[in-house]
Amino acid sequence: MGTLLWRYQFKETKPKETPVIQNELTLLDIPEHHRDKFGIKKLEFWSEHFESLDQDYLVKLKEKISSARCQLLNVQFDGAPFDRKEYDLASLDEGQRQDSIVHAKKWMDAAAYIGSKCVRINPGRPKSSVEKSIASFKELAPYARSRNLTIITANHFGLETDPDKHIAVVTGAGPGLYTEPDFGNYNSAPDMYDSLAKIIPYAYIISAKVVDFKETDGRLDHISYDFDKCIRLAEGLGFKGTYMVAQWSGKYQDIANDKIANWTIEHITANMA
Repeated sequence: MGTLLWRYQFKETKPKETPVIQNELTLLDIPEHHRDKFGIKKLEFWSEHFESLDQDYLVKLKEKISSARCQLLNVQFDGAPFDRKEYDLASLDEGQRQDSIVHAKKWMDAAAYIGSKCVRINPGRPKSSVEKSIASFKELAPYARSRNLTIITANHFGLETDPDKHIAVVTGAGPGLYTEPDFGNYNSAPDMYDSLAKIIPYAYIISAKVVDFKETDGRLDHISYDFDKCIRLAEGLGFKGTYMVAQWSGKYQDIANDKIANWTIEHITANMA
């Protein structure tokens, strides 16, 4: 389970609809929170929820993960409140591309220090170059190996929303690069299941992301797409990795996070082979 689902409870990502945070969380709380509430010890941290990359802060994070006997499986590298630098590993501007590589390495260093197994890095902006993205990952892959990291790429918002381009980057960059298929990021397109079927065979982790719910008399119904079908699709394709519990919607939903988390866990486990 990651921190994305819990973003309403982080000061860095709380929505305007919740000016006062109930049960506020920080990354330091997450290992014990996920372990004690849900029995989950594999964690994913979103870069938006880091308070700093300073050594003292990273030491505290590392200690919290260790003391809770958890494992940090992945760091999702986007931005952070203290680090709003844009990056594009597929940029045709060589200066920007090289600067993006340096920026990615900085976050990889932090992820490796706190013991993450993976780091999720965005391949590039929608109109950027597949070839430049491949070149960037060919440089980042050996750097990741030197730090015992695996690089994963989700179908997030850039050129990789085209599954064929996504696969071209992953296969073109060589060993050490994988997909992180995200159920919620194909935007319920008619061909979303076909697109998922293309990238799941290259997956290291799957982001089992739910989106919008309808709550009736305490009962939750996921209304964005057939979530169960997504799990069965992954199982049918032979996926043997970790399903990451996640939720994201552009619309504010006044539904308890615990309910969403429990619904997602139940539907993952019910549909696993």
